[in-house]
Amino acid sequence: MKYFIILITTLTSIASALEYDVYLLAGQSNMDGRAKNKNLKPSQLKSFQKTIIFYRNPPHISNGWKPLQPGFSVAPKQNPTIPSQTFGPEIGFATAMQKAQPKQNIALIKASKGGSNLRTQWTPGEKSKPESQGPCYKNLIETIQLATDQLTKEGHTFKFRGLIWHQGEADSKASTERHHQRLVQLIARIREDTNNPNLPFALGEVFDNGKRDQVRAAIRLTTEKDPLCALVSSQGTTTWDPGTHFDAKSQLLLGQRYAEAILKLKATTTSKP
Repeated sequence: MKYFIILITTLTSIASALEYDVYLLAGQSNMDGRAKNKNLKPSQLKSFQKTIIFYRNPPHISNGWKPLQPGFSVAPKQNPTIPSQTFGPEIGFATAMQKAQPKQNIALIKASKGGSNLRTQWTPGEKSKPESQGPCYKNLIETIQLATDQLTKEGHTFKFRGLIWHQGEADSKASTERHHQRLVQLIARIREDTNNPNLPFALGEVFDNGKRDQVRAAIRLTTEKDPLCALVSSQGTTTWDPGTHFDAKSQLLLGQRYAEAILKLKATTTSKP
């Protein structure tokens, strides 16, 4: 009887095991999300059927994998309960991905922090010196490890399929070349630390408020130099505040553009030997 129970448990575990395409989401407030849920349609407020999310913005966490829905975001002075009343590009991203690949299970690992800079908070530092890494980079790597460990323990399999990045508002005073070099270093280390040298990156363009020309140029330059990076344009977007945080309509649009960019990069990498 004991062995029969073990056999049934094992077969049940195998039957429930899924294969996930994992996408990483990282950056500052526009990746974390400041768009308001109240501006979504009722159909957009529902949980996704084939997309899950693992969110960490310390001290705010999702407590493991959850079905994706609006609210995996924590704005300043907001009730930190997850799900919250704001969202980021993940809603538009998952909608577009599920439409393009309706049979695929999607897992989003989101590590974001409002107001964070690339100079110190996202710096990957030296690989052999953890103390040289910024807190946001540490959180990203820890979050990836925690999230994938849980998938594995539950019997699932997964593949890293890409990373979407939106950050730069906090680095608007950096020179184009310096911000570009920091992005290059970050991208290289994430690929190294995830053991995925061909990981596609979609880099979001910060909103043009007339004061971010250098960082916008750095983001474009990075995508021009790296064939596995794509620019996600902010053209045609609008903000609900004076020129920084994307509104609900624009977050949905950017999410769709992130998905299109990643799908195009994936097609490029899979066509190569």
